[in-house]
Amino acid sequence: MFRDKKEVFSIRKTVLGVGSILLGVMLTTQVVGAEETTGLVTSTSPTSLVTTAPAVTNSTSTTTTTPLATSGTVTSSGTTTLAVPMIPTVTETVISSPIRYVSDPSQAVGYRQIQTQGVDGKLITTQTGALDANGNPVITVQRIEPTETVIVLGTKPTTTVTSTTPATTVYSVDVTKPVGTDLVIPAVDGSTSTTTTYKIETETTAPTSPAVYSEAYKWIDQPFYHVDSTQALPSDRIAVDSLFVPMPALPADFNRSESTVREYAQYAENYMYDYIPVTNADGSTTRTRVARPVTSEMLDPTNSQLRATLGLSDDNTFYARLLQASKDDLWNTSAQDYGLELVPENLTSSSDDFLRYNNSNIINDALYADIKADYQRAQLAYNQLTALGTLTAEQQADMDLMTRQFDSLTRRYNNYRDSVKIDVDYSHTAMPDDQKQDFEARLQSLPLEIQRVIANLVIYDGEIPGMGATTLGLASSADQSISLKYVPNNTELLATVLHEMTHIIDFKSGLYMETSDRNTDNTIDTVMALSDTAEFLDVYHTYFDRPDVWSYYRDNSEEAFAEGLSQYIMHRLYGTPYDTFVANPRTGDAYMPGNGSGYSPFAASEYYFASLYHKLFDYPRTARVVPYLVTNTVTAPVNGRVIYGAMPVETTVSTPYKTIYAGDMTLAYDPTGQSNIIKEGVNGSETTRTTYTLDSNNQLVATESVVSSSIAKDQVIIKGIKPVASDKQVAMTVVYQEVKDRSLGDWQVKVVDAGQDGLVRLTTTYSLDPVTGVITPSTKEILIAQMRPMIIQYQVGTSQSSPIAYQVQYVNDPHIPLGTQVILNPGREGSSTVSVVSYHFVQDGPNSRFESIVYSSPVVVAAQDRVIAVGSKLTVVAPKSEISKIGIVSKETQEPMVQVGSTKAPVLKEMNQEPLKSTLPTTGDDDNFFMTVISSILLFGLGLKLKKKDII
Repeated sequence: MFRDKKEVFSIRKTVLGVGSILLGVMLTTQVVGAEETTGLVTSTSPTSLVTTAPAVTNSTSTTTTTPLATSGTVTSSGTTTLAVPMIPTVTETVISSPIRYVSDPSQAVGYRQIQTQGVDGKLITTQTGALDANGNPVITVQRIEPTETVIVLGTKPTTTVTSTTPATTVYSVDVTKPVGTDLVIPAVDGSTSTTTTYKIETETTAPTSPAVYSEAYKWIDQPFYHVDSTQALPSDRIAVDSLFVPMPALPADFNRSESTVREYAQYAENYMYDYIPVTNADGSTTRTRVARPVTSEMLDPTNSQLRATLGLSDDNTFYARLLQASKDDLWNTSAQDYGLELVPENLTSSSDDFLRYNNSNIINDALYADIKADYQRAQLAYNQLTALGTLTAEQQADMDLMTRQFDSLTRRYNNYRDSVKIDVDYSHTAMPDDQKQDFEARLQSLPLEIQRVIANLVIYDGEIPGMGATTLGLASSADQSISLKYVPNNTELLATVLHEMTHIIDFKSGLYMETSDRNTDNTIDTVMALSDTAEFLDVYHTYFDRPDVWSYYRDNSEEAFAEGLSQYIMHRLYGTPYDTFVANPRTGDAYMPGNGSGYSPFAASEYYFASLYHKLFDYPRTARVVPYLVTNTVTAPVNGRVIYGAMPVETTVSTPYKTIYAGDMTLAYDPTGQSNIIKEGVNGSETTRTTYTLDSNNQLVATESVVSSSIAKDQVIIKGIKPVASDKQVAMTVVYQEVKDRSLGDWQVKVVDAGQDGLVRLTTTYSLDPVTGVITPSTKEILIAQMRPMIIQYQVGTSQSSPIAYQVQYVNDPHIPLGTQVILNPGREGSSTVSVVSYHFVQDGPNSRFESIVYSSPVVVAAQDRVIAVGSKLTVVAPKSEISKIGIVSKETQEPMVQVGSTKAPVLKEMNQEPLKSTLPTTGDDDNFFMTVISSILLFGLGLKLKKKDII
């Protein structure tokens, strides 16, 4: 059976005018082209994004359609939408928590630990029951993002030793190296070991057909490849062992039905007749002729019989057929046309389209081995045709296409095996390096499930080859590649990538030939499955097929589909506003105002694309840990070596000399030792030599011998020990004695004994320890003169009293004979007394003294006057001579008696008073009397002065 091959290109273009055209480019048997646009004005989307921005988490968005300025019903492409009220409904769809698996090489395989338990999200779709101004239902959607679950899986490598080879050890000595500096090279047994490292392989939980996992292939009966476990990249691990295999014998139950992905993907079909043995009911055997396929791996250039049967004996013809067969296989596999055979078409529901899309993402190891073998067979044919000189331009183009398809399939296989990488070809652009880095960072910020879909990108400066100046992007169904026109705005580039990626998703969901114009584009042509289901066409006719939507999306349902999902992803992940349009009655088309006003079919239909995104990318993945890299290590035995350091050693043992000390009575003792007389000693010594050899047990053995020896000579140190004599004066002491017996006057200090210094003679002798050299002094004292202390006596002053003299009053008494004195009152002296308050006695030997003597205020006792009566009675007596005590008085010279009145006279102070007694008045001459009177007056005056002082 031969099948038509078709390649669909989807073209994103900028619009230079109001109208746009539909381009069809005939590249192979059948080609469908479509324009893609960004609108009529510059987008208001931000020009740059944070390159590491993750998908929005725990966010919600509620969008409603923007009513048109017009009212009433809208007719578009023959479809009328009526304003029919809807019943409000709310639908909730669970968004499972995405799972990220983390490898822990420290944990053994089998270890599984939930590090973070995520929470499921929700997709809440609300049919509000309301209609917009054009009669279309208003449906809102709210996405509550799930949180990520993180699971840690153990991937600890394992090593197994399969065999060992024992090693030996060689012993020797090295006389150039000291003993102890041994060189030991351990003996290491050789071994053969296998180390297995493990990898986490994930698998989608999206619905898939069992046939895509099956590696069964009915056309051959022997393996032609193996998995090279020494390689890291999944595509490098598939190693083709043989490009060709023998044609197997047909089994009795032979049929040409196909059931696995490898059988469906194999496209090139050469046929030849063969026979099946049939056992009849009677036991006889007959042969039945059948047409059997001859697949590409059976076209062995060395099988001349087969080549002759197929008419391919000519090398040019054979290799041309081999190149064509490889092209057919690679085309069918790359374009995934086999998807319709796995899941037949059903344009009513999208469930089969999603199943077909999910199947297309799975490339098992055996299928990739078929792909690699087909490409290598193509290379073989290409090289042979080149060598023959018969390679045509068409064959060169075919080979170029196969190379692109093989590269794309290789990246898709690696993406499926979790080595996700988007390859960007910058060879056709002068994009600045900083823009490249930003662009790739934006690609890496996309969810991983989106990155898996994008195989490779090519960026062109100017026009994309074969396209017009308005083409921004191009997606090919043949190799699922995306071509981009360079623009300086990475946000626009990313939006174009997502638009073209959506076309690829649409391709992968299946390509059909329409039977009716369901998408109302006035053509019957090839359509993509998801964008041509009744489910999406209902959305398309409701929200896009209307006059206030730009004609490119209004007239092309597949472009509305691609742009709708692209804008939803940009809006959800990066917050890019939805495009809006305003109808232009003059042109009959709509334009983008660029300010957010107008109507957005993307916002109105957000509920659909939110559900589409969920069905495409929200399936969590399961994981298993599988052996991945296997390294076989063969380690040769390493013979050990032990090289002992055996340098001969000469050891000199020194015998120290002894030191002997001697005393010299003629040398003065010198504690510093500077005057010592030293007779140097000489150490003795003995030198031995040690040599080393190995014994029978490979142990180092030492042998010693004496080389030389000498005797030690004592050292003699002579020290002075001459005795030393010296006199020492003993200073006299001073003894202070206070006396209280009044033998000294107040405050008097007297040296009673001058004393004298003592004298002691010191004699020091020295004894020497002859072993230690320690000199021990010994001192003796002899008293020459005894010390006699100085004795000083002192008298502390006592209280002092000063007498106050009494006064004498003379009273005239006429009854007493003239001149007679009679003491009437003897009188009493007064006193003034001061007491010692404080003093300071300075002990300074013979210069000792009292200082700072302080007395108290005087205490005064008043004196009492003496009263003497003086007689004034005159008595006449006969004169006579008498002898007085003081002289001889003649009568002739005697004066008459004078009467003296009462007077007071001072009396001299007497320290020792005598008892008062009566005496007769003294008689005498006038001089004596005069002197008496004068003396009395003076005493009286002195008394008054003292009295006044006391008063003061």
